[in-house]
Amino acid sequence: MKEKILKIGGILLGNALVAFGISTLVLENDLISGGVTGIGIAVHYFTGINISLLVAILNIALFLMGWIFLGKRFAFSTLISTFAFPVLLEFFNTQAIFHHYCDDLLLAVILAGCFIGVGSGLMIRCGASSGGMDIIAIILNRYYAIPVYLMVNVFDFSILCLQATFSATTTIIYSIVMVFVTSFMLNKTLTKGTKVVQLTIISDAHEAIKKMILQDMDAGVTALYSEKGYSDNPTKVLMTIIPPRKLNPLKERIKALDPEAFLVVAAVDEVNGRGYTLVRQDQ
Repeated sequence: MKEKILKIGGILLGNALVAFGISTLVLENDLISGGVTGIGIAVHYFTGINISLLVAILNIALFLMGWIFLGKRFAFSTLISTFAFPVLLEFFNTQAIFHHYCDDLLLAVILAGCFIGVGSGLMIRCGASSGGMDIIAIILNRYYAIPVYLMVNVFDFSILCLQATFSATTTIIYSIVMVFVTSFMLNKTLTKGTKVVQLTIISDAHEAIKKMILQDMDAGVTALYSEKGYSDNPTKVLMTIIPPRKLNPLKERIKALDPEAFLVVAAVDEVNGRGYTLVRQDQ
């Protein structure tokens, strides 16, 4: 029950952030909108069909896609956004206190991207979305492992290009900047905004290095059995995940044990498991 309440709270908070960004920054500064709304604006311009009708038809079609490919639970979560988002959007639209607080257009673009990206990321992390093109992105991620933020970026960029045929150049450029900021913040939210470093160590002194990492650096380490490419002799490759602040001290300690140690450093966006998302248990 507690988990369900937290998820519903996350969905509502995500909707509030997106509605706030669109109402007080996007619409107020006449920026171009991506997603289903952007498609509705473009189709309306070329055909004259009512935008609200177009958005309703597209949302219903995409909602049914979500129901079929992602299941009833996802559809229910998205249904929450279907009702909550318009209410929140209207609330922010009618409250003067939330408007005219940002006169700088570039700053408004950056803030809008942050609010929309974080809000959308929260909804997706809770197993839902605000509906619209997010549903297609989540379907592609589930079946083809294509990153959600990448597909959202592609969809929004394509919609902006469609609207570029009848919009002012400056407005288009600012809107593209907003899409990239939104994509960046969405990705950071999906990965919890954490950043750690993976260090791979190849050394004949692997036992001493492993002991040092476990005892002195307060970090975990995994020994991978391997074979040297030149001599074919068996050896061990050590892998550890550490915060960036521990990287340089650890490298210095390794160099002291083996000046010829081969080190590979890679940035990692997210880590799950014992010691990170699960309670650490020292043996």
